Amino acid sequence: MRLGGFSVVAFGCCIPLAGGAADLRFINPDGLFKPSTFTQVVIAEGGKTVHISGQTARDDQSNVVGAGDVKRQAEQVFENLRLAVQAAGASMADVAKITTFVVNLKPEDRVWIGEMVKKNFPKPPAHTLVGVQALAAPELLIEIEALAVVD
Repeated sequence: MRLGGFSVVAFGCCIPLAGGAADLRFINPDGLFKPSTFTQVVIAEGGKTVHISGQTARDDQSNVVGAGDVKRQAEQVFENLRLAVQAAGASMADVAKITTFVVNLKPEDRVWIGEMVKKNFPKPPAHTLVGVQALAAPELLIEIEALAVVD
């Protein structure tokens, strides 16, 4: 239910709706911890679903940006993700879910990754963070795939 620009749910807290075409409700239900770098549940109503392939640190010429530097690669990944989202007629506010794959993920990496998510999304989407042994090419250290909902 919508009430004054807010989503109202029978449980949890309510967060203002994302600006954009689709109705995305970002909720952190009672009984689950309240994260600052992602949202526990994102409900999409209306609109179309856009699936965005895993974005890596390759530029438009397929050169790897930030070889050996996972944080620099992450910056390029978010830029590529933004370009892909915009090509679908959406914005980062329309992203409901991301999955991040990081080579040799360490527990402390979740802090800087969370900060980058907060920096790149007006509302942190639902997010799964996965440590992997390798990605499709040995020089790639991070990859993010996304799901957006647009009108």
